[in-house]
Amino acid sequence: MMKCPKCERELKKVYHGEPSDELAVDSLSGEIIIGNCCDIECNYYCEYCDEFFI
Repeated sequence: MMKCPKCERELKKVYHGEPSDELAVDSLSGEIIIGNCCDIECNYYCEYCDEFFI
């Protein structure tokens, strides 16, 4: 798993677009984040620094 360049904590994956049922369940448990409907497949988010990374 990728780590935040600022705080070195684990980043969460951000998925964009219509989520599958499996991704929707994973988002409810906090494992991933569902983003908006962009063409970008995923980036990352640090919940501690409140910043997104590609």
